[in-house]
Amino acid sequence: MKRIVKISNLLSNTINKLIEVLVVLLALILSFFMVLSVFYRYILNNSIYYSSELCRFLLVYITFLGSTVAYKHKAHIGVDVFVEYLPLKGKRFIELLIELSFLSFMVLLFVVSLKFLPMMWLQRTATLQLPYAYIFLIVPVSSAIFSIHIINRLVEIISQWSG
Repeated sequence: MKRIVKISNLLSNTINKLIEVLVVLLALILSFFMVLSVFYRYILNNSIYYSSELCRFLLVYITFLGSTVAYKHKAHIGVDVFVEYLPLKGKRFIELLIELSFLSFMVLLFVVSLKFLPMMWLQRTATLQLPYAYIFLIVPVSSAIFSIHIINRLVEIISQWSG
């Protein structure tokens, strides 16, 4: 069991580090284009026609990927008022139930988003003329990343029960 926990932690932590770096890079690119857009609009009296659309799509990617990082660090808001009054076994059971529910939702989201993906290749964005699939890809990608982190957490919960 310790080997499974170690492999699960290594995979989840490695993916999380890569996503953290990617989110920072995307945030820097977003900031650059926002500042550049303001400069062009108010100093040069011109505008970068694709800037707002690009920034919007970057923000979508940052949000979806950033939420996986927040989950990994247990930084999402949670209501644990009732769970705190439960005995240790009750807390672990509720935690297991929550993680299994979340994993079920992420797997469902992954499957459904893959079904919508072919349609997204046919639609184009307004100014960049990119297929919407490039933007929509973040849904199955982030749900897969979430699933990896959830499985890691489930392995940790089960290992605490067995050892």
